[in-house]
Amino acid sequence: MAYKNGTEVGTGYVTIVPNAEGFGQSLSKQILGKTRDVGGRASKSFSDAFNLSTVGQAFGTVAKAGTAALGAVAAAAAGIAAKGGIQRALAIEGAQAKLVGLGHDSADVSAIMSDALASVKGTAFGLGDAATVAATMSASGVQSGEQMRTVLSTVADTAQISGRSMSEVGAIFSSVAARGKLQGDDLLQLTSAGVPVLQFLSKQLGVTTQDVSDMVSRGQIDFETFADAMQAGLGGAAQAAGGTFTGALSNVRAALSRLGAA
Repeated sequence: MAYKNGTEVGTGYVTIVPNAEGFGQSLSKQILGKTRDVGGRASKSFSDAFNLSTVGQAFGTVAKAGTAALGAVAAAAAGIAAKGGIQRALAIEGAQAKLVGLGHDSADVSAIMSDALASVKGTAFGLGDAATVAATMSASGVQSGEQMRTVLSTVADTAQISGRSMSEVGAIFSSVAARGKLQGDDLLQLTSAGVPVLQFLSKQLGVTTQDVSDMVSRGQIDFETFADAMQAGLGGAAQAAGGTFTGALSNVRAALSRLGAA
C-alpha cells in the first residue's frame, strides 16, 4: 500500500520467488562436516582402543606366557628325570651290591637284574624297585631265572591290586620264602590290603577257606604253593594297569628316571 499525507493513494504487490540455488550444497557441507567430525572422533577412539601396536603387544604377552609355560614344563620334566634318575641309580646300585654281598658273581648279578627288568616291563613299576625286591628274594632262597621272574611278576601284580609299593609286598613274599611257609602274620598283611589270599589258596588246593586257614595255622602252606596260588589269582594285573592313564603317566615318569639315571 502507498500513502500520501496519511491518505491511501494505491495498492501495490511484490512477487517473492524462492531461490534454493546452493541450498543443497550448503546443507550437504554442514551435514558432512558434522559427520566427519563425529566419525573422526569415533575412528580415533576405536584406533586408540584397538590399534595394531596394542594387538601386537597382546600377542607378544601370550607368546611369552606360552614360552614360560613350556619352560616350566621342561624344568619340571628335568626335575623328575634328575630326582627319579638318582633314586633309580641308587636303588639299582644298592641291589647289585647286596647281590654281590650274598656271593653272586657278575654273571649272576646280570642275570638277576635281567629277571627284574623282565618282571616289570610294561607295568607302572620301575627297575629300581624290582632290583631291590630281587635282591631280597635272592637272599630268601629264590633262584634266578624262571622262578625269580615269575615271583617278581607276582609281587608286582600283588602290589598293583593291594595299592602298596612293590618293596612292601616284596618284603611279605620274602618273609614267606625265608620261612618256607605262609604264616598268619603274612596272611593278615595281605588280606588287610584287600588281597583274597584264602580264596586263591582254596581254589588252588580244592579245599574250603576254613581248611586253608587251618593249614596256615599248622604251617602246611609252603612258599611254592603260596606263590603259585597268588600267580594264578592275580597274574597279569600289573600289565593290565600299565595300559591305563595312570599307568601311562607312571611309565613316562619311569622313562624320565631312566634318562636321569643314564
